[in-house]
Amino acid sequence: MANPPELWLFVMSNALVLVLGGAMAFLSGRAYQRTGSRSFGLASGGFALLTLGTLVEGIYELGYRRSYELTGRELLALHTVEGVLVAAGLAVLFYSLQQH
Repeated sequence: MANPPELWLFVMSNALVLVLGGAMAFLSGRAYQRTGSRSFGLASGGFALLTLGTLVEGIYELGYRRSYELTGRELLALHTVEGVLVAAGLAVLFYSLQQH
């Protein structure tokens, strides 16, 4: 069975999130190493959580389940996990900005 174009767009958008989110986490981590500022260390963790939160669905669908046809219950669970990780990442970023 051929893969639909939407699958490739999904994969490409997740790859873009991985690259950009990883770059932001890396740059924040480097800034933390240079300055020793705790807020940069927290920001690095926040960016990592945001990146993981947006990638969790793709990791589950294509890496673990090996199918892009999920049940409603699986989708609801994935969206819940994604939302929790994104919210945690935003909370850590908010806290790091408050500390700076």
